[in-house]
Amino acid sequence: MMWKMLQAIKYLKDICKKIIFVDSTIRFAKIINDKGHLVTWATKENIQFYVNVQEHEMLFMEAALRSRILYEFDSSLSIVNFYVYHRKNVITMKFLMENQTIYVSAEKEIDLNTIPVTILKPISKENMPSI
Repeated sequence: MMWKMLQAIKYLKDICKKIIFVDSTIRFAKIINDKGHLVTWATKENIQFYVNVQEHEMLFMEAALRSRILYEFDSSLSIVNFYVYHRKNVITMKFLMENQTIYVSAEKEIDLNTIPVTILKPISKENMPSI
C-alpha cells in the first residue's frame, strides 16, 4: 500500500515538473488534496513568493473548499476543468481533479487563451492517481 502511494506521489511530482515547463511564465505547480494539504510540487528557481507558508496553507484550504462546492453543480452544469484568479501580482489557476486540485501560479504575461488548455492535456482525469 505504501509503495503504491509513493508511486502516485512520484507520478504527481512529475506532472508538476511538466507543468512548470509548459510556458516560461509559469512560476510553480502544486498539488493539494481534498482537505487542502500539500501533496507535492515543483517550483522554478529564483521566483518571488508573494505569500508566506501560513498564507499558502489558507489558499490551499480555500481551493479545496471551492473544488468541493463546484462539484455540487457538475450534474447540472457539467464539470469545471479549471478556474483562474487574475490578481495584481500574479495569475493563479486551479485545475480540478477528483480528489485533488492542481494549483498553478504564473506571471501576468501568461497567454490565458492557450496555456490552461495545454496544461489540461497531461492531467486528464483518466491518468491522475488519487492520494
